[in-house]
Amino acid sequence: MTTSSLNRTASLVALAIVPLVFFVDIANLGMTNIALPTIQKALGYDEGSLQWALTAYSLTFGGFLMAGGRLGDIFGHRNVLLFGMTLFNIATLVCALVNGKLGLVVGRAFQGVAAAFTIPSAQSLVALSFEDPAARVKAFGAWGACGSSGFVFGPILGSVFTSLVSLEWTFWVSLIVERSLKITAIALLLTNNLPGAASTARDKWSNLHIRLDALGTFFSVSGLVLLVYGLTTGNVHGWDKADVIATLIVALALLATFVFVELKVSSDPVLPRYLWDDRIKVLGCAVAALAYAMWQGSNYLLTLQLQNFGYSALSTALHFLPLGITACVVNFLDIGLAGLILLSRMGSGNEYWPFCFPGMILYIAGIGTVYFVGNVTVIGAAKEEHQGTDSGVYNMFLNVGGAVLGVAILTVISDSVASDKGGKSNPQANLEGYRTTVGEESQGKTEGRERTINSSGEEDGALSSSNKKVK
Repeated sequence: MTTSSLNRTASLVALAIVPLVFFVDIANLGMTNIALPTIQKALGYDEGSLQWALTAYSLTFGGFLMAGGRLGDIFGHRNVLLFGMTLFNIATLVCALVNGKLGLVVGRAFQGVAAAFTIPSAQSLVALSFEDPAARVKAFGAWGACGSSGFVFGPILGSVFTSLVSLEWTFWVSLIVERSLKITAIALLLTNNLPGAASTARDKWSNLHIRLDALGTFFSVSGLVLLVYGLTTGNVHGWDKADVIATLIVALALLATFVFVELKVSSDPVLPRYLWDDRIKVLGCAVAALAYAMWQGSNYLLTLQLQNFGYSALSTALHFLPLGITACVVNFLDIGLAGLILLSRMGSGNEYWPFCFPGMILYIAGIGTVYFVGNVTVIGAAKEEHQGTDSGVYNMFLNVGGAVLGVAILTVISDSVASDKGGKSNPQANLEGYRTTVGEESQGKTEGRERTINSSGEEDGALSSSNKKVK
């Protein structure tokens, strides 16, 4: 077999394995989200503490992404990917075996750390496996398709397992699949023909504190963790609480210090200075973050809206199938905005097909395009020695600047409108809040539809109420 044939085979092997890691991470997150009511009932969470089943993951994932990406550049993406997969397996096993609230939170936190190691290195391996620009673009398409599939099928699998088997199986199935992937990765990734090996040219350990940017990493991790904590806590306890305000102020101060350290102090900053001067990459990160904010916030509130109409957990998950299918095909951003307008028109469960279904297809097509283009311009164009660093920065923008901030802001808007329209216990007021978040002045536009929404929207009350509690 020729060298070019070996390289092509190696690239295809990497493409067959690495995006599936992304699928498992995203699917596991979806399975946990849909299992919240069962988790609350089984482990005895109260209204305020249930959010930690989600927040523990978000805190560590968002906080460690840049550090995880840099470690891949230092120690090799194959090694860091396998380490992250091992840690993810251990953390998932903890989640499956524990029977207490604290144990689950600890397991979820370490799942977040593990994902912060696996995602940047896996994404870097996708880029490194294909030198040809056209082939690399196709590879990023496969990467995005796996993530979209995980987003859709995770909640479906979670609903099935929690309904028909047990809560623990939402974690056991992730463990089984991830373990199988790790065994395959060890057998196929650790060859001389595959990319992502550690560089032997520099003394990694003696210069680790410099290359990892210990000072910058400290301020970034602590600042991002406190920011995520403040945003999620504000959604639960209210934004006027002294502890929430103080947390956000400290978080912003730490992040400001982080920026100063990166620009003026660090010799090898974890947020490289070349990124500040690259307008294309800065724009790619910013636009992708905004698109992710719209995506995550809309998905979160649309889930609540469908359940407000009386959809069960499994039915809600199945009605999200158009998102996963459409996200495999890229399109133009302007039709994404058109999709949001259609979503805002849905006034009852009977209007899923004329408004929600086409709206989902249009808006995910637009957002999927932004994410895809961001992958190509930010990560695909990175130098080999900076692949992990750029991937960590890009995903940090998505997770913190987009997902968390988007959910927080849109939830505040939705809750405020719902309170003004009669209170969050009123299904019609909740609908008004949901629709306002996607840009429609709903006053007077639901006339004639109000009779279709009533208190039967709590038909699947466990999931509906628990979702409201984690705001």
